[in-house]
Amino acid sequence: MNLVPQMKKKLWGFKVTASSWLLKAEVEPAIVYASNNKLLLGLLYAVTVRKKLVGGCFTTAQEVLAHLKENKTGMLMSSINLEDGSGDALIQQARLLQPELRCLLVADHNKYSAAEAASWRSNVIVAAADIGDESEPLRMAILSAIANTSFRSKSIAQKDSEASAGTTIVLNQREKEMLQCFALGLTNTEAAERLHLSPHSTKTYSRNLLAKLEVSNRQLALVKALGKGLFKAF
Repeated sequence: MNLVPQMKKKLWGFKVTASSWLLKAEVEPAIVYASNNKLLLGLLYAVTVRKKLVGGCFTTAQEVLAHLKENKTGMLMSSINLEDGSGDALIQQARLLQPELRCLLVADHNKYSAAEAASWRSNVIVAAADIGDESEPLRMAILSAIANTSFRSKSIAQKDSEASAGTTIVLNQREKEMLQCFALGLTNTEAAERLHLSPHSTKTYSRNLLAKLEVSNRQLALVKALGKGLFKAF
């Protein structure tokens, strides 16, 4: 099968998305790429329409963090492996330096286990193996990163399912109610009014629910709850 027509479409979609949507979303118009794969870095730079948007192409996390300390950046796109560590760990450190930074982790090879994929904390992850898919996962990943939402492309979601297979999570009634409040986008104060509890109590139930689901925020809690079929138990 000749993939040239598909790749032309996908790469053009990437060009338009990465360059234009950062500007449309009023995100700082600067992108940083990180990978131990210099060929990938070259490709990412080549398909970026506005070369002036690229703040740097780095092979180490140390270089990226040094750059971010001095330069306001809109988006960081990193592969799994860097010359000095993990791209996923880099993203967590980078967001501490610049909380508004949009980040995207690229699984550019298939040598990772289901357990490793499930341990990644990045909100937006796309597998290189999925990029030619008709669902346009790279475009969706970029848009999700810009919108500060979560996204897992098909291969990553499948790995997550494999890692969680056989693991049962049972929620008590209060935890189910808090999960519903998460889904409705309610704050702890709003949830307290809905559930006739004190804000302190809802904060405690919220913290306990995140701990039980083994996630760090509400968005990840909802993603995991959907994957586990927990909403079906309501």
